[in-house]
This record gives sequence, structure tokens and C-alpha cells, in this order.
Amino acid sequence: MSSPVPVHRPEPQPPSVLFVCTGNVCRSPFAEHLLRDRLPGNRAASRGIFALEGSAMESQMAGELSARGVDPQGFRARQVSATDLGADLILTMSRRQRAYLLEEFPAAARRIGHMGHVPELARMASENSAAPLKEIISAWTRRAIPAGLDVPDPYGKDAAQAARTAALLTERVEQLLPVLRRGILAP
Repeated sequence: MSSPVPVHRPEPQPPSVLFVCTGNVCRSPFAEHLLRDRLPGNRAASRGIFALEGSAMESQMAGELSARGVDPQGFRARQVSATDLGADLILTMSRRQRAYLLEEFPAAARRIGHMGHVPELARMASENSAAPLKEIISAWTRRAIPAGLDVPDPYGKDAAQAARTAALLTERVEQLLPVLRRGILAP
């Protein structure tokens, strides 16, 4: 009689996150790298809707990332494509970028949110602790996004703007962490 073959079950993992900005050299790579650092094992990526393909992270934002103890080296900008939109959560930096993704990739609509609206996602997740994260994300993406929540683009601006944008993104990523930890997905 043979012994049963042990079943290997993959470890549950945090939901995958795709950050999207315009050129994929400032805001989205900053958020991607920061999330990867703060939530090891996370499947974070970033893309641009008009990516500066192959470019490194913009130097001021790379410096802001380094100041937070995260290595920005090795990053190269990439254009968003349909295959990228399979992420569990897609976060744009502006309402205009979100509108672009919704128009170009309507099948991903219930996973496309706005980085500035993350506090609302965090609130919804904490108030609905029994609901699956996928359902919370879907409900959140249907909510109206108030004006004034866009993450300012520091590209071509001074160091003070890069610092303000980095501080805002750091705050939003920190607010996202408990949501993602709570939403650990079993394969």
C-alpha cells in the first residue's frame, strides 16, 4: 500500500497591486517600490499610460525613496497593457488616468481605483471586516471620487514638489497596508 502524496498548497499572498501614472518614472514606481518594501511578498507593479519606456526613476523621486530606506535601482518604465490589468487592485494617480484606463480596459473597471481615494477604501474595509476584499474593492470603485484628490505630478518640478508628492504617496501606501494584509488571498 502506497502512502498518500502530500498536497503542496501555495502560501496565501497579499492581493496584487498595479500603480499607474503618466510616464511611469515618478509616482507609480515610487508607490510600487514603497509597497514592496513595506509588505514583503507583495506582487506590486507599476506602469504608465504614456510611459517613458526604459527610463529609470526620476532622480528626485528616487532620492525620496532612498530617504525612506528603499533602493530605487534597477527600475525601468513600462507602458500599461491589457495583461497588466489582471491585478487585484489597480490604482491611478489622477482621475484622468482612471478615466483613460476605464475607457481602454472596461473589463477591469471593478478593480480600477484612485490613489487619492485610498482612505475611503481603508474605511470601507475596516467597517466591513467580514466581506471579501474583492467585494469591497468592487464597491469602492463604484463610489464617486471627490475633486482635489489627485496625487500631484512632480515631473519637471522642484525638489519641494517631489517631497510633497512622496509624503502623500507614503501616507496613502501606509493606509493601504492594513487593507492588503487583511485581504490575504488563498490561491
